[in-house]
Amino acid sequence: MSTFNRAISHLSKVAFKIRHLHKGKSLFSRRFLLYTNTSFGIITAVTGDLIQQNYQRLMNDENRRWDPKRSGKMATAGLIFGPCIHFWYIFLEKVLPGRSVKALITKICLDQFLFSPFCISIFLTVVGLLERQGLDLLKEEFRETGVLMFLTDMVIWTPAQAINFYFVPTKYRVLYDNSVSLVVDVFYSYLRFEHKTTHGERESQSHRHKVKGFNVQSSLS
Repeated sequence: MSTFNRAISHLSKVAFKIRHLHKGKSLFSRRFLLYTNTSFGIITAVTGDLIQQNYQRLMNDENRRWDPKRSGKMATAGLIFGPCIHFWYIFLEKVLPGRSVKALITKICLDQFLFSPFCISIFLTVVGLLERQGLDLLKEEFRETGVLMFLTDMVIWTPAQAINFYFVPTKYRVLYDNSVSLVVDVFYSYLRFEHKTTHGERESQSHRHKVKGFNVQSSLS
């Protein structure tokens, strides 16, 4: 079994055990809900990164090894996201209770145009600080990666949050959020850690082909 598969298997076991902690007490009770939501945030972020790393290994480089530091950065972001999302849903339900059309649309707009940019900013800033990025590089991340992340959120989270706010009880909303976030985190991991590398390699290959073609033409002439 590869390192990636062992890591994913271990995370699945941890998630299973979490449900049976505290001697049968519900982890979705008010007492434990914050810890539950934070734990799921970490697990989802790391799992998404493991899936993305494994995919890149299978598609591009079979000799590639798991990067634990990269997964650690995703885990740190998940550790911060968990409490933020937890209190965000509680706040929204207090300010905009119920499932009326007006409340539903307002919640979705606030989530997409206020909370989503906040989460993207936290993610890019946390990872940037862990990598000791300078201010110029961090600004570039916001201009390039941040915009792509926001557009992704628009496509995925708008319908997902409509379902979440209308059908899902407040205490289970972070759990639903994390189930959607697993897909999003896979893409976030790609955008933050893979996109520039892949794009740069393609540009480099294109440049080499152009240079080679120019040299061939020069030799023929």
